[in-house]
Amino acid sequence: MATVSVAKELRCVGCRTCEVICSFIHEGECRPVLSKIKVNREPFTGATRIEIADDCDLCKGKPECIRWCPVGVLKYERE
Repeated sequence: MATVSVAKELRCVGCRTCEVICSFIHEGECRPVLSKIKVNREPFTGATRIEIADDCDLCKGKPECIRWCPVGVLKYERE
């Protein structure tokens, strides 16, 4: 089994590129609301939390969210 995990959450700049690319690849639209990955930013502290839906299919073994993340926050792990 494989998963996408958050390797360096503190490094996340909140650009939400992962959400946009996920929705584009799977839904054909740049609509983060349709994404399987969600970036939540706490407005007062700036802390970022990244959540990946249980039904994420990992782009058939080549997760695009990892490929397009500009700061390398995510990593692909095979168990």
